[in-house]
Amino acid sequence: MRVHRRTLLRWSGRFVKVAAMSGGFGVFVALLRTGSGRRHTARPRVDEKEEFRFRPPGALAEREFLSRCIHCYICQDVCPVGCIQMSGDNESDRHTPYISPRLKGCTLCLQCGDACPTGALKPLSEKSDVRVGVAAVDETICVSHLRTGVCGACFTVCPLRGKAITQGLFNAPTVHPDACTGCGLCEEVCIVPYRAIRVYPAPASAEIVGRTNTPLLATNSMEGAT
Repeated sequence: MRVHRRTLLRWSGRFVKVAAMSGGFGVFVALLRTGSGRRHTARPRVDEKEEFRFRPPGALAEREFLSRCIHCYICQDVCPVGCIQMSGDNESDRHTPYISPRLKGCTLCLQCGDACPTGALKPLSEKSDVRVGVAAVDETICVSHLRTGVCGACFTVCPLRGKAITQGLFNAPTVHPDACTGCGLCEEVCIVPYRAIRVYPAPASAEIVGRTNTPLLATNSMEGAT
């Protein structure tokens, strides 16, 4: 079959166009995968240590708490949201309750203290009486503080919003340590993968990376929990 020169040129043009489009698409996908060829230069989150664990609301000082806890699991059973976990067999404080805000924050229902048969968790009457820890915001990765987005998730979920957390421009959160219960709901819902807001042990003088609302002591929170 004889192919006219004009037809051959038309087919060649189409082939070149398809190849160019395919190549361009490949480059586009590659750029997406590599972040447009630029490395991510943001600083890591506040610390890269293991996640903090906290005793449930109303817990006595750690040594007394451990002496009274009988590993009955009742506090875990009555928790309506399942935020109370139990330490494993291989841990020194095995079969004792703790809360990991990264996994599930506490809604401050206060049922665990009422249910505890030994007083290891003392009953509390008001949400504002809870002092599990203190939240702090890392402004270097918070989208509202960076003004790269408008979030407000931590403020929305806070049981004491308007007191423990207030908002500024772009819904940028500010934590007020005197009112913060350390429930961890803010850390649970934070949209930043590294969590721009985290719960730490009770306030003390210590330096952490980035600007934060609260000076914090980065120690094991399950030593001296209240």
